[in-house]
Amino acid sequence: MSRVVLHADLNNFYASVACMEHPDLRELPIAVCGDPTLRHGIVLAKNMPAKRHGVITGQAIWQARQSCPNLQTVPVDFNSVLHYSGVVRQIFARYTNRVQPFGADEAWLDISGPGVEIEDGFRMANHLRHTVREETGLTLSVGVGDNRIFAKLGSDLKKPDGVSVVCAGNRCAVLDPLPVGDLLFIGRATQQKLQSIGIFTVGQLAAVDPGALKAIFGKTGLMLSGFARGNDAASVIAEDSQPKMKSVGNSITAAHDIITRHDARITLYGLCESVASRMRKHHVMGRVVQLSIRNVTLDWYQRQQKLDFSTDCSFDLFETAYGLLNANWREGTPLRSLGVSVSQLSTAGTLMQLSFLPEDAARQKRQILEQTVDDIRERYGHFAIQRAIMLYDRALGKINPEDEHVLHPEPYFK
Repeated sequence: MSRVVLHADLNNFYASVACMEHPDLRELPIAVCGDPTLRHGIVLAKNMPAKRHGVITGQAIWQARQSCPNLQTVPVDFNSVLHYSGVVRQIFARYTNRVQPFGADEAWLDISGPGVEIEDGFRMANHLRHTVREETGLTLSVGVGDNRIFAKLGSDLKKPDGVSVVCAGNRCAVLDPLPVGDLLFIGRATQQKLQSIGIFTVGQLAAVDPGALKAIFGKTGLMLSGFARGNDAASVIAEDSQPKMKSVGNSITAAHDIITRHDARITLYGLCESVASRMRKHHVMGRVVQLSIRNVTLDWYQRQQKLDFSTDCSFDLFETAYGLLNANWREGTPLRSLGVSVSQLSTAGTLMQLSFLPEDAARQKRQILEQTVDDIRERYGHFAIQRAIMLYDRALGKINPEDEHVLHPEPYFK
C-alpha cells in the first residue's frame, strides 16, 4: 500500500490571527513582534503586504522599518493563536485520526489507506484548504507527498493558499532544481558550507554519496542526504498517541531578542520549568541536558552535558543549561530563540530515597518544592505562582511555555 501524507501549513499564522482580531489592519503592512518600545525587538511574523515591502522574519524592527516605513507592529496574542490553532486541528481530525502537529501552525496528516493514491491526496488537500478558509478565515498551503519530507517541502512551493504534489514520480522535476537551503533544518551556515563544496541544489545533494557527506558533516550528513532523497519510513505520530519518549524538550522564540544574561535567565527558567513539569507528569527523570541556540540569522547549534545523577528538577536543568549558554555565547550577541531538552530518560521512582548528604538533601527539598508548585498551577493556573525574575521583563516573563510549547517530532534518522 502506497503512503499518502499531507503537510498543512497555515500561512503567516501569527500575522493572520492578528488581522482576524483587527480587521482594520488587513490591508496594511503589519509585523507581529515583541514589545516595539524595546530597541531589540524582532519580527516574528508578517502579513503579505509587509512581505511585498521586503520585511523578513527575524529582522530587527528598525531594519524592517527601513524597507517598510509605514509598518504597523502588533504583539503576539497567544490566547487567540492557541484558539485558532485548536479550531484548525479539530478540522484536521475530520479527515484522519493520524495528525502529527509540528508547532501551532503546521501538521502532517496521514491519509494512507487501501486504494488511496496521490491523486486522492491532491483532491483531499484542496477540500481541506477550502474548509479551513470558509470556517476560520485562515488560509492553508498544503503539500501532498508519499512521505513527510516531500509533503513538508510541497507545502512551501505554493504560498499562500495553494496545493503542491511532491512524490517519487515528479521529484526530479520539482525538487532537484530547488536551492539546497529549502530543505528542512538547513540553516544559513549549513547552506554556505554545502555551497563551499559545490552543492547548490537539492538534486546535487541527493546525488552525493551519503558516506562522503558523513565524512564532512558527521551524522548530520546522513540526515541531509536522507532529506534530499526522501528517505522517511517513519509513520505519522497521532497527536493522542503515547509513543515511547526518547527525550522531553521545549523551545521558544523569544518575544524580543535575547541580548543580556538577564534576558537569557528569564527565558531559560521558563523553559526548564516547562520541561521539568512535563517530566514529572510522565514520571521520568533524565541525565543529559541539551541546549539549543538560534541567532537572529536563523543559524542554530546545540550543546549538551551529562549529569552525574538523574533529575526532574528545573533547578538542575537551569544550572546546566545556563552553564552551557555562558560557555558558548557572548553576552550582547542577539539570540532569537532558545531550547532545552533532556534525554537518557529513566522511570522515576514512586518513593523518594532520603539522603543525609548535603547536596542530595538540598535537591530533594527543591524537588518537593517543585511538586508543590505543580499542584498550585494545576489548581489555579500557570501564573498563580512565578519566580520573581519573570516579572522584570513582561515581554519574556508573560509567556507560558507549558501551554505554548512546540512538540518537535521524533528525529527522522537515528
